[in-house]
Amino acid sequence: MLFTETPYKLDYVYNFYLKFVAETLIYIRNFILYISVWLVGYLLVCCVVYRRYARKLPTRTRGSLGAKRVLIVTAHPDDECMFFGPTIFRLCEQGAEVYLLCLSNGNYEGKGNERKKELWDACLVLGVPDSNICLISDTRLQDNPKAQWAVPVIAKLIQHQVAAMDIDTLVTFDRGGVSSHPNHSAVFYAVAYMFVEKNMPQKCTVYTLDSVNILRKYLGFLDLPLSFLLSSKRYFLRWTESRRVTRAMKQHKSQMVWFRYLYIMFSRYMVINTLRKINLADIELELEVDD
Repeated sequence: MLFTETPYKLDYVYNFYLKFVAETLIYIRNFILYISVWLVGYLLVCCVVYRRYARKLPTRTRGSLGAKRVLIVTAHPDDECMFFGPTIFRLCEQGAEVYLLCLSNGNYEGKGNERKKELWDACLVLGVPDSNICLISDTRLQDNPKAQWAVPVIAKLIQHQVAAMDIDTLVTFDRGGVSSHPNHSAVFYAVAYMFVEKNMPQKCTVYTLDSVNILRKYLGFLDLPLSFLLSSKRYFLRWTESRRVTRAMKQHKSQMVWFRYLYIMFSRYMVINTLRKINLADIELELEVDD
């Protein structure tokens, strides 16, 4: 009796195993098919959005801020290309007078003088004149992720530049600083400080560059539909235009290590910028969240 039951049990286990494997393979096949269909559909949506909104719209109406004199505030040389390239490129194309305030010379590895020259070369490629570039060399604003930049010092520098250049639009980092770099975030808090202290001129409109999650950050062109849906102020570059931003980034030769090339290939910030207009109420809300 025991002898006859054992093969029966083995057959049962074997058949159960075969059924389980077969069902699992069917599930995996269906899952792959579903993902493939979804990806193909999403790619088609990306192509449609690109052709309709990023390629066919006239340059002067594509994401226009209506700005005449714009100040871009960055923390380090290469920020203007790595993060703000599409905005700077498009504003220059639209005829705005673009100024750049860079708050440090990028001397983290002792290459401050070299990076200063690289900044000027990159801006020339982007279309920003030499006379519109202001690079700060202040011992209180060292290029260092561990350094705590003094917010009032930054605010005073920005305030001076806004007044001196008669700026009507200011663009800088948001609280996340795109890469969570403390120096980037410090620039945002300086702008917030200006709002709270009522030192921001009323005629000056302020926009911050949206920080996105790491998945969207490295979707590149594929982030286009999400950017269109989630932001009303956006700058997209065509492939031919994005090459110019890439060329500008490559002027920062001292920074072109292997992972920078990967960044250029995959980062949405090389082809897409989404901006958010902020005011005192927005600032107070964000500061409450911090508290």
